Amino acid sequence: MKANAVVLISGTSNSWKVAEPSDPAATVQERAVTLEIQGDAKNGYHLIMSPSGCFTADSWHETIEDAIDTSRRLFDVRPDGWI
Repeated sequence: MKANAVVLISGTSNSWKVAEPSDPAATVQERAVTLEIQGDAKNGYHLIMSPSGCFTADSWHETIEDAIDTSRRLFDVRPDGWI
């Protein structure tokens, strides 16, 4: 499954996070983020997050629904935004 989002990212090419209101404005940039969910019910699912110009990160989730919920909370990707 794949999705795309445009969000505010704080950090650099090798250290980033989704921006928070308290982050210094100089470290915040709007970036396109490619999201992908890989895995299976036996081993769990990885939400793979790739902001343009930054390293790829991932998070592990027990269910695909948990991975989708995390993408909604962090990147505002609706469940119907996945293909």
